[in-house]
Amino acid sequence: MSTAEKIIAYVENERIPEPTECYAVPGENHIIDVIHPITGLTVYCQDTLESMLLRYPGAIRMTIEAFCEAKAIRQHSPITWAEITEEEYYEMFEVLPPIIRGNGFLVSEPWDHDAQTGAPRYGAYRRRRGHDAQSKECGIYEAANRPMTVKEFTEIQR
Repeated sequence: MSTAEKIIAYVENERIPEPTECYAVPGENHIIDVIHPITGLTVYCQDTLESMLLRYPGAIRMTIEAFCEAKAIRQHSPITWAEITEEEYYEMFEVLPPIIRGNGFLVSEPWDHDAQTGAPRYGAYRRRRGHDAQSKECGIYEAANRPMTVKEFTEIQR
């Protein structure tokens, strides 16, 4: 439906059907295109299944809800931390103003958004105390294996 057709439908108080299906490659974190519920073509490129598969061989047709559920499962994997250098930690700390400060921080530019809640997810970093080979106290700097929401980060800081 063109923009002009949408405006006419709006003015005439017609219901404009929202897409409920899409094409995506299983395991990927993005939708390639949504499918118009009336024409059956993709909204952006006007693709059929055949033309979609030429450009994206692994693409399948699925509901937007199923895509979001699968993405949410991947997004909510257990959080693990990998050691990084002090320089890497401060590089990320200084790249943008951090959201939360203390024993760690979130980079203030969202990496993506939670597929279930829509909440922004950010790169997470923390600093904790440790000891070096001579048993001297030192800082251990770590990065999370995946982005997290402010709520998740706040909960693990407790």
